[in-house]
Amino acid sequence: MTEAQSACILVAGDAGASSSPLAQWLAGLGFHSPSLGQSRDALRINGDFLATLGCHWWDPEPLPDGCFSNSAAVEAQAEIGTLLDQMADADGDVLLQDAPLARLGPLWLEALKARFEPVVIVRVLSRADAAFRALSPGAWGDAESPSIACRAHSDLLWLHCNLELERWTRGEQRLLLTCDELAQSPQEGGHRLLLALEQALGRALPALDAPVLPKVPIAAEPLPSDRDRALECIYQALSAPAGDQDAKDCLEAARGQLQVRVPAPHQVFDTSADVNLFHEARLQRFVSLCEYLPEFPGVSSVRRVSDRIVRRVWRRRGPRPADPPFLFISGNPAARSHLYRVRNPIEGLRRLGAPACWMSAKMLGRCDVNRINARCVILHRCAGDEAINALIHWCRRRGVPIGYDIDDLIFDADIMRTGTIDFIANLPEPERDAWFESARCHWRLMAAADFCLTPTEVLAEHARRVNPQVRVVENGFSAEVLALSELWRSRGLRSSGPRVGYASGTATHEADFATIAQPLAQALKRQPNPSFTLVGSLDLAPYEELLPAAQLERRPLVEHVNLAHELARFDINLVPLQPANPFCDAKSPLKYFEAALVGVPSLAVANPTYKELIRHGENGLLAHSEDEWAAHITLLANNADLRAHLGAQARQECVARFHADRLAEKYLQLPV
Repeated sequence: MTEAQSACILVAGDAGASSSPLAQWLAGLGFHSPSLGQSRDALRINGDFLATLGCHWWDPEPLPDGCFSNSAAVEAQAEIGTLLDQMADADGDVLLQDAPLARLGPLWLEALKARFEPVVIVRVLSRADAAFRALSPGAWGDAESPSIACRAHSDLLWLHCNLELERWTRGEQRLLLTCDELAQSPQEGGHRLLLALEQALGRALPALDAPVLPKVPIAAEPLPSDRDRALECIYQALSAPAGDQDAKDCLEAARGQLQVRVPAPHQVFDTSADVNLFHEARLQRFVSLCEYLPEFPGVSSVRRVSDRIVRRVWRRRGPRPADPPFLFISGNPAARSHLYRVRNPIEGLRRLGAPACWMSAKMLGRCDVNRINARCVILHRCAGDEAINALIHWCRRRGVPIGYDIDDLIFDADIMRTGTIDFIANLPEPERDAWFESARCHWRLMAAADFCLTPTEVLAEHARRVNPQVRVVENGFSAEVLALSELWRSRGLRSSGPRVGYASGTATHEADFATIAQPLAQALKRQPNPSFTLVGSLDLAPYEELLPAAQLERRPLVEHVNLAHELARFDINLVPLQPANPFCDAKSPLKYFEAALVGVPSLAVANPTYKELIRHGENGLLAHSEDEWAAHITLLANNADLRAHLGAQARQECVARFHADRLAEKYLQLPV
């Protein structure tokens, strides 16, 4: 008969999850506990492994891809095997607990399962604020332990620990215990854990007094900020039963959003930079994309009607926190337009004291529209479906104004069929037909709305053919983009020779770049000093013989939160667009003001939008022809004083004009 293996209980959680006190309580069940009190051997193995990755377990960054299958992992696993053999030889069941195990479980799991049966993972879950208290300066009293004064750092670490822990334990034998449950009902929580352990081990365990853990305050309702609501959404998904598919989808989406690094791995900064700014930027990006079902204030129909009358009579009254919110419905939260047309307006409105929230069109389909209570509903690039139609019907019945926000000329199928939108014209026929159908949906919803919103006056003129009530609310930048831009502007990232740059983004701008390829090559060949940097995934293969390779630099496409670093490396920013093209003429001047924020002057195509924005020779330069493109590139490359003057003036004007807080005031002037 085969000798029965010892069992192993692995207690893992984030730094605020009280896993150490819980492990000490479980030790009273008779488990052998060599790792209690932070086992030196386990800590050394984990620390040495992390050192090979250039990080600590408390770093608020994703662990590198493939880190558990490289040579360092193999060496660490050999040491883990030796350590676990010693534990198994000691006889009796084993209890393991170490703070890094929440993130490094995959390094240990297979070795544990090979030596112990069963391996039961007790996943201890706290709220994010508890983790911050546990990681605050002086909380650990150990020079080798984390001392985190930035709440964003703590929140990011909480997210990484819990999302990684939930993922690698999925499919394993695991028990979930929340600190709230133990703190509020220790007897009930302890009893439930003991019963679950008895079932997992297949034997009775001795009765113990309830574990004593510090009281954890429960988040008050309504939660005070969007950050708290987003973290609470993740907490609820982590607390959900294992088979909850919505919770699993939420956690997988959150994990993907956390993979972005700030700055990007190929971007460098000196050690004097305030890393807390990067943590804040990363967390803000995550929060802005983390979707949760908004909570709407309960208001009677009489109050709703009276408030609407008051707003119509007294337009300028200030918003109140108890007011119904501006509700944005985002057709595609993964698109960059979500940042400019949904996220930034919401942040600006909130800073002005006006409640605002958003949900995706997909979540709207799972929401009971009768629960919605909004001051105004704004649809951003939504497709017409049953959920959107139901929302429009709800707005009509309750007298709630509904607007349609569109930021590109993609609602006119007739213009699309002319081939003026180059990236659509080059698509296979089925994909072109899908764009035509999408244009018809946009047109129908714009016509059904009470008003439309566009970022430029040129686009507004096209939109007025569909709906005469059109307001222009420009695209702008957020507070964290301004802070990052100021940081990179002060870092001195530019090279000794003038660097001409183009942030193309995706390959959809190939036709735009083609308009300046020849004059750019002429300017570069006139003198060897300037270089050209392309940021993005644009294909330069057609220009191999045209552009001098020695003066060419390729930089990868970056997330928007890292764009300011790339722009700050430029001395001259190019903004080419196809001339006399209705689609290009209607585009927002993003590439101009984002370069201006880092003090970089722009040379832009002389289309209607840029002619309205740029005063030639004062806050930028305009080019009407290929000859002017070549001449102006040469002029800027040879005149550092002119570059400095244009960049400074553009920055001053753009900070005043395009800040999200300034633009948010325009939403308060809508007919709501």
